[in-house]
Amino acid sequence: MVEEAFKRGAVRTARGKPWTDAELKLLMDMAAQGFNPQQIYDSGKFPERTYNAIKKQMLVLRLVATRQKSIVATIQPSQKTLSMEEVVRLFSRAFKQICGLSVVDKLVLERFRIIFQAARDYGPLLAHYEKWEKIERQIEELAAVVAELQAAKGAKKV
Repeated sequence: MVEEAFKRGAVRTARGKPWTDAELKLLMDMAAQGFNPQQIYDSGKFPERTYNAIKKQMLVLRLVATRQKSIVATIQPSQKTLSMEEVVRLFSRAFKQICGLSVVDKLVLERFRIIFQAARDYGPLLAHYEKWEKIERQIEELAAVVAELQAAKGAKKV
């Protein structure tokens, strides 16, 4: 494993002393046991190495992920997506209702502010949604074409 690291050039450091075979082996063993960079640093087994040096070497050796992975559930589109015309119509109705009031208190003004903000933000969100919906349709069409081509060639689907 240490030899593979040398082949990839993973043991070079920008500053400081080079990592020894014994240090690399210990670092890899501790990482294999599930220790993170902070735990390895806190163990005191690398007294001449800083936390950042340990962390960097673990990244270079690919012993830790550079980013946390997250699983996101697929977002299902709403069946009741409003068109921009419907949003403007609702906003206009709310505006007329507020203008028709003889007394306007803070609560009514806050409700109107929320409605106005939602109407203002809805246009760009709807445009992005429609763009992604179009892209998804194109992907589905391409997948269907690929399936047809594979069937025509007698190839197995992957």
